[in-house]
Amino acid sequence: MSSASATLPTAQLWIEGTPRQSTTKKTYDVVNGGSQQVVGHAAAASSEDAIAAILAADKAQPAWEALPPRAKRAVFTKAAALIETPKYQQSIIAAMQQEISAGEMMAMANIMLSKSFFMDAAAMTTQLLGQTTQSDLLPGATVLVEKRALGTVLAMAPFNAPTGLVARAVVIPLACGNAVVAKSSEFAPRCAEIIVELLYEAGLPKGVLSLLHVSREDSPKVTEQIISHELIRHVNFTGGDRVGEIIATTAAKYLKPCVLELGGKSAVVVLNDCDVMETAKGIIMGAVANSGQVCMSTERVIVQREVSVPLLQTLTAIASTMKAGTEPTCPLAPLVTAAAAKRVAALLADAKERGGKLLVGDLTAQGAVLQPHIISDVEEDWPIWNQETFGPVFVVRVVDTEEEAISLANKTSYTLAGAIWTRNMDKGLKLARRIRASHVVVNAMTIAFESELGSHGLGGKSGYGRFDIDNFTQRRTVVLVSPAAASDGVYGLA
Repeated sequence: MSSASATLPTAQLWIEGTPRQSTTKKTYDVVNGGSQQVVGHAAAASSEDAIAAILAADKAQPAWEALPPRAKRAVFTKAAALIETPKYQQSIIAAMQQEISAGEMMAMANIMLSKSFFMDAAAMTTQLLGQTTQSDLLPGATVLVEKRALGTVLAMAPFNAPTGLVARAVVIPLACGNAVVAKSSEFAPRCAEIIVELLYEAGLPKGVLSLLHVSREDSPKVTEQIISHELIRHVNFTGGDRVGEIIATTAAKYLKPCVLELGGKSAVVVLNDCDVMETAKGIIMGAVANSGQVCMSTERVIVQREVSVPLLQTLTAIASTMKAGTEPTCPLAPLVTAAAAKRVAALLADAKERGGKLLVGDLTAQGAVLQPHIISDVEEDWPIWNQETFGPVFVVRVVDTEEEAISLANKTSYTLAGAIWTRNMDKGLKLARRIRASHVVVNAMTIAFESELGSHGLGGKSGYGRFDIDNFTQRRTVVLVSPAAASDGVYGLA
């Protein structure tokens, strides 16, 4: 290892509440997609490390679940305070810039998102409520129904919101009394480590949360070993639908329940009576935020014909002023890898060859840098209509009627988010209810969700399950038969 490489940060594994190297001493390079430079290293977890992480978490889980709600709540409220301190803000800003080229605005958004999930978790600790009833089978007996932790769960979060989504992946299960083995994104291991370090500083008992970084070549093998382990009771995964299908298949093989928040292909339906400028601004922001690398990004715009010309003119004017680049001050950052940018450019070129009209962009990628693109006159059987791009790109389709617009909005395998733009709120509400997506906004961009409701798929390529109490607890029943009732012959044997 060169002296320059030796000075780069190395993300460590966390097992039994302490950072450590891999048992093999192996690391892998973390490469910034924009600069193509090695910006850090990560301890590459082996199968032995994965098992150690599971055993440590599972050993700590019963004591963690047994803590009173106020003790758990104190950990999460302190975490919410810590993430706003200069120590953690500066660490997150630096790590996100180094690993994924994120600007300060995106880093601050991640900080606020992480804080929101910490506060949600704090509130959840007092909501694990059970119930009591009289036994229908045993006279005089009392039935207790409790919401109990699942045990130890596997949590996997993506690179695009590398502290916020790691926070959600781990603290929602933790709030329900579970222990967690977290697997970081290979592109942002240091960002994940910061959240784990913060939670332990906030008072999380040692061992309850383990963190693994796994190299790309070892990931399929190690991930299946974790999922298949008898002590892993549940899996949550946030990421693309291709990998999500693999995770779901593997989990099904071992009969493990899942929460999967996968991709999106959010549609914006624009009605004739919309405010053109506000609509255009909302569409652009929903499409280019984080360079389009958001699962709820605007990817399809379906506009009524009467307003289509002024709207497309305004969209083109705004998008033409927005530039992507590798400089930290550039409005739009590079995509996570050059391969990702090349894939999006290929989808755009395919649409152009099929007859699409290019309104903004030049169909090229410079390394991982992809400029904003708008392409109109697309058809619903084209790849660019059906595949999540995960880039600063959207397609446009002009229609005559509201019925056509809703029908096209629902012609997708994705079910994550959508939006309606109209001055008529009554009509907006009625049409929003007809879009098959878990979260539909009237007169705002598609990237939005409410605290404790979050974003989740309704099936298909957006996945299923939610980050809530019901998905990270199980109902357990205890029936209490008093000695007196038993002696009175509840079994009919008196």
